[in-house]
Amino acid sequence: IGFRLACEEPLPEAPLPLPDCAPHLVEWYRSASPCQQVRSSVDIQLQMRIQDLVNYRSDALSASGASDMAAVVIDVHTGAILAYCGNSSLGRDRPGKYVDIARSPRSTGSVLKPFLYCAMLQEGLMLPHSLQPDIPFNVNGFAPRNFDMSFRGAVPASDALAASLNVPAVMELRQYGVARFCSLLQDMGMSTLDKSPIHYGLSIVLGGAEATLFDVTSMYASMARACQEDLPDFPLRDKAALWYTLEALSVADRPDGIDADELSSLRKVAWKTGTSYGSRDAWAVGVTKDYAVGVWVGNAEGGEAPGATGAGTAAPVMMEIFDLLPGEYDWFSLPSKEDCTFAEVCRETGFLKGPFCMECDSLLLPSRALSSATCPYHKMVDGESRFLLPTDMEWYYKGHHPEYHPLEKGRLSSSKSMNFIYPKDGCVMLIPSGPDGSSEGAVFTLAHGDGNATVYWHLDNEYLGQTRFIHSMRVCPSSGNHLLAAVDNYGHSCESHFSVP
Repeated sequence: IGFRLACEEPLPEAPLPLPDCAPHLVEWYRSASPCQQVRSSVDIQLQMRIQDLVNYRSDALSASGASDMAAVVIDVHTGAILAYCGNSSLGRDRPGKYVDIARSPRSTGSVLKPFLYCAMLQEGLMLPHSLQPDIPFNVNGFAPRNFDMSFRGAVPASDALAASLNVPAVMELRQYGVARFCSLLQDMGMSTLDKSPIHYGLSIVLGGAEATLFDVTSMYASMARACQEDLPDFPLRDKAALWYTLEALSVADRPDGIDADELSSLRKVAWKTGTSYGSRDAWAVGVTKDYAVGVWVGNAEGGEAPGATGAGTAAPVMMEIFDLLPGEYDWFSLPSKEDCTFAEVCRETGFLKGPFCMECDSLLLPSRALSSATCPYHKMVDGESRFLLPTDMEWYYKGHHPEYHPLEKGRLSSSKSMNFIYPKDGCVMLIPSGPDGSSEGAVFTLAHGDGNATVYWHLDNEYLGQTRFIHSMRVCPSSGNHLLAAVDNYGHSCESHFSVP
């Protein structure tokens, strides 16, 4: 009877497919905790909405050569993973689609710059808006350039961070120290720094190291949490330094011409983008009081993704994800007086008030701010306080600031009336060769505060010639160490020691 009844039973329908939500995260849990049950913090509804968004945006970008996308959402207060998209569109056939990009080391581009800015503020090495040099310089053959290939002469530190300028960041890192910065990043949770600081060098702040999207997003989440809570084990603990960093990152101006209105979000977001060399990695990471969101765009197999930039491809997706998140839209509170120090700051230069600064503001600053420098750019000239930059900074600054007034002809009184723009003292110069293998030489450039001055050039005590109005000269130095000297018709001089391999 049992057999007959069994035969009369209708066959079951095809089995339903097993859930396939956050497969890369599930695989990571399996490899990290084999044979153990793991309770995930992922919000299934949020995960599905973000995965659909990532798939849709990635499919659209794949036509332009960027085939893969990853996104991570982290709870700032607990560090819990709320959504995890290790890669996009598994149904679209391509190499590398099963790679968990969220945990794959990739070149960071500029996304580490905020940690350096915050550390500089915390240590009293600069103030939030103090003017930073943005001029050409060369350190042992490493000559950083800004995204737009221009220089601004001098720029407030907060603006340099918001605009992701490379030159001020490298100069700040040179002051802070590469080894010290590597140690800071490791203490913050960057797990991929497995080489010596010498290996990374100054380029680490521009993408010379690799990190995972998950690590970087977690580091931003910890920074946002430390701004609200006391985290004794977190290396960036000064709440004023953290607040100024997040405030600078909430400014939407970017160096690549992206319209800020295209990246608008319903909530105020502190965010940073990064683009690695060759557009292989496009990053966008942002935080609010409650959430940290990280997005990566590129090709999992490591090929170039033409046109992919952090601001142009990753940031719009990041902002869309923020708009999917629940909660209030509150911004970070100003630090309390107990967490800060008051100081008089020069309104024009952002440094501590100097003896000749006329217009100043009393600001709440990081606790070690009083150890930073006083204003070096206001000087007394004929009984009048004047804002005067060094000649090399002035050369570029006045092109962006028509209101700037250098000293008039005949009032130059120091050796700083002129400076070499290139080569800088101590640089290692690589001489380019022409198509036929002959040396093309290098163009030496000098900035002079007097537009009518005549400059006489000497290399290793041999006269090269003179210039007026435009102080540039093409020179073909031989291998070895050299001394470049210039003297003007007022008797002022400047020197630069450089070497050619």
